[in-house]
Amino acid sequence: MKIVADDKIPLITDYFGTAGELILKPGRALQASDVADADLLIVRSVTHVNAALLQASKVSFVGSVAAGADHLDAAWLDSAGIRWASATGSNAISVVEYVICIIAALQKMSLLTAEKPRAAVIGVGRIGSEVARQLEMLGFEVLLCDPIRAKHEKDFISTPLAAIENCDFITIHTPLTHKGSDPTYHMIAKDFLQRQIKGAVLVNAARGSVIDFSDLKEYGETLYWCLDVWENEPLIDFKVLELATLATPHIAGHTRQAKQRGLDMIYHTAVREKIIAPHTAMTMQFPEQVLDFQQQAADWRDVILKIYNPAESTVMMQQKMLESSAEKTFDRLRNDFNSRYEFHFVTVINVLLNPLDKNILQKIGVNIR
Repeated sequence: MKIVADDKIPLITDYFGTAGELILKPGRALQASDVADADLLIVRSVTHVNAALLQASKVSFVGSVAAGADHLDAAWLDSAGIRWASATGSNAISVVEYVICIIAALQKMSLLTAEKPRAAVIGVGRIGSEVARQLEMLGFEVLLCDPIRAKHEKDFISTPLAAIENCDFITIHTPLTHKGSDPTYHMIAKDFLQRQIKGAVLVNAARGSVIDFSDLKEYGETLYWCLDVWENEPLIDFKVLELATLATPHIAGHTRQAKQRGLDMIYHTAVREKIIAPHTAMTMQFPEQVLDFQQQAADWRDVILKIYNPAESTVMMQQKMLESSAEKTFDRLRNDFNSRYEFHFVTVINVLLNPLDKNILQKIGVNIR
């Protein structure tokens, strides 16, 4: 069996190295000739898997370690009889915690200072639902916008996108869709941006093209942009990067746990479907992250920002990308981002309230001393 995989997938050799001949290739540059005689293909979101890539190949299974699947031409794969799977939900915890880190960084910058900020969560699936729950825990008033859920759940109250205004904080967690009754492509555009109050925060950790970046530059200048995803990655708009309050290179879902969780899901799918034979099971274990921190009189923002501070990533991204090749630098920043841990925000709060719960943080890889 021949397996072709993205060379930037951590632990790929540990999981698939004994299943057959493993060939590692740069995912963004993957071509039809690279997979012509492959049986399995393991990719990240940077590889577009479609007829152009696979129609002349022997590939019978495609596994994506990414949580989303918009880089996979699912309809063509199904019609070609090629089984496929994505790691849906693998990065949910990481994206939720990224939003919490954004809030912590903004409040340290003296933004979002209202006693009860008003927030809108656009896209209320697995990630958006948890974001909403944690925003409420932080004292936000939360509006939910998800017309798809509203159509299928009679008790779900969705605020129409056209009615979202007067919010201090807007965060997007939708897939990227071009068709249907509620397409998300460029849903954040001129009309939406012009309705928002001056100083509102706009967070996008979903897909870059849910925002029309041309309109963002022209009509969103009074807003604070916090962007993790970008139109035309990796060739992103430098002007948008310069004007962003917080900017990161598509890493909201990148934690050590999430990366292994995604690969683990694809491995077990391949085993379950008898595509590969199982070998010694991997375990979700990570080096301990030690924070030199005085727990007494601790502020949760200080704890969170010691685990991950998006303001530091912003400085690095803006400096690095404005001084070198955009495409190579974006990918390098993304690929080199491998030191962030999940921290379980509710657990952090409990530890700060009760020092005896310190051992709980240690169990998930964070040691505050």
